[in-house]
Amino acid sequence: MKLIEPEPIESDFGNLPIELLVTIFKYLSPGDRGAASYTCSKWYEASKYLGFARQMVLHLVGIEFDDGKPPIADLLQSPHVYPVLKLTRVRLQQSVYSQFWKDFGPAISEITFEKCMIWRERIIKVLKHMKNLKTARFVECDLLRDDLFKEWKFMENGLLGNQFDSVETLSLAKNNFTELQFGAIVEMMPNLTVLDLSNCFSYVDSVSKMAMLKCISRFVCERQCTLKGLIMKGILLDDIFLRELNKAKELRLESFSMRYSEKMPLRDPAIIRFLRHQPEMKMLDFTQSNGITDYCLEQIVHHMKKLKGLNLSNCWNVGDYGVAQIFRLQKLEKLDLSQCRITKKWIIDGGAYCNRKLLKELHLEQIATLDDDCVVKIVANFNYLTVLNIGGSSSCMTDWSAQYIFYNLNNLEIANFERSTKLTDAGFTGIDLPHKTFAIWDIEETFSIERLKKLKVLKVSGCYKLTDFSLRYAFRFMELKELSLSRCHQLSKQGIEKLVENCPALEYLDLSECPNINDQCVELIAQHLKRLSTLKLANCPLISEVGLSYLSQYCKNLKYLYVRGCFKLPPDISERLANITTLRQVYKS
Repeated sequence: MKLIEPEPIESDFGNLPIELLVTIFKYLSPGDRGAASYTCSKWYEASKYLGFARQMVLHLVGIEFDDGKPPIADLLQSPHVYPVLKLTRVRLQQSVYSQFWKDFGPAISEITFEKCMIWRERIIKVLKHMKNLKTARFVECDLLRDDLFKEWKFMENGLLGNQFDSVETLSLAKNNFTELQFGAIVEMMPNLTVLDLSNCFSYVDSVSKMAMLKCISRFVCERQCTLKGLIMKGILLDDIFLRELNKAKELRLESFSMRYSEKMPLRDPAIIRFLRHQPEMKMLDFTQSNGITDYCLEQIVHHMKKLKGLNLSNCWNVGDYGVAQIFRLQKLEKLDLSQCRITKKWIIDGGAYCNRKLLKELHLEQIATLDDDCVVKIVANFNYLTVLNIGGSSSCMTDWSAQYIFYNLNNLEIANFERSTKLTDAGFTGIDLPHKTFAIWDIEETFSIERLKKLKVLKVSGCYKLTDFSLRYAFRFMELKELSLSRCHQLSKQGIEKLVENCPALEYLDLSECPNINDQCVELIAQHLKRLSTLKLANCPLISEVGLSYLSQYCKNLKYLYVRGCFKLPPDISERLANITTLRQVYKS
């Protein structure tokens, strides 16, 4: 009897049903889906599924909006829709009719105007085409000569009578405007549920600011039954404003942000009353609020049982007791304590109360009191973390504590270990450690950062003991999108050679102030990192015009290039890179 070996069957992934391809693509990041779409026409079709389009942003920068010129002329030939649109430094002229808004407006659910030159009549005409618009953002539009707010007279041409019922979220971040302008904008959007005024009123006098805050508080009282989010990040607020908010008895916010920097009044503090009457709160941001104390945190824990995210960054009057109480919040998923003046006692006291499986993000940047034991305790308490930020403290992390992170935090997607000056190659690779992480009888085991297979962002800038050895033997991340290696002085071509081979999905790479990075390194980066959109080479003295020629030849997706302090480069850098059609900005001085 003769056995005949069957012929090998070749997998034909190109003929998979479109429904199955879409399901598979849902597990990929937008960048990975974009790369996969070049495989064949069917994969390209799957990548343009409407659900994926809502995750992508069509970002137009520095153009004149003209149907007869690219890129608008090219977009008009596209059969696809663009639900999320962002316009930065784009000039929309009133006298020019655009077919773009008529064709694509009904599909747009979110639009952002950033630093745009735009006429008042034009913006109304543009928004009229967007019947399904949910989010409208006007960011920093008052910095230009003919802008959105400075000369906007709403009574002209009947503009005040227009309404956009579908808009639920409005952002006027980084703007200065009058009461009349604010009132007219919100009146056109009667169904707002979220209002974002982050970093507004930066250049106005105190009297005008107080008048605007009164106007905003009146708006909140009028919309108290429907308003769910009030974002006032970066705006100094006091008990006077909060007292006005407390008049809105039906107000039940789900997200709130403010900067509360005055000393809490001893008698009937409005901040406490506010915290007690917001049981639906899910996201709370008190960044740089020196008026927030442990007593405030007690009220948050007792009355905001649904809280998922809490930002206390730079709240200097928060102490160990208050922070320990925070971990009693059973639904807490994100906590930011960066730059707080706390000791490591909070982690010991708070760890016993926490829901260990639920907390996913922990930010502890620039906390000087963190040490090895504290990092190990954090890893033991919160081993389901996807984001860990302990950058900025030179003493908090050593090779020993790094080993516990690499062993326990297998779900980590974003890691910030910047300026951890005690970290060496032994900690990153697990090779030649003087003391093994685990040792039982004759079994000794160490761990490499390579175990963190899900890493998408890794920041190790300022870890000056990191060498090519780690890049060659430990940095193997197929999903890594962003890598910061600035001020890692010992890196050279030998390390970069392996890095570009083992981290092919990199889109952002920072090698600033790495003195051994030369033109050969740039050649390797340009040839192998096909998705690279941001490259930082600031203060790399060996980079010359030869390196620019490699970028010009091989980089097809580069958007931002940083070459400040590269004194060997010629002054006409932008001209030499003119054939990189995606290039938006070169930072050279």
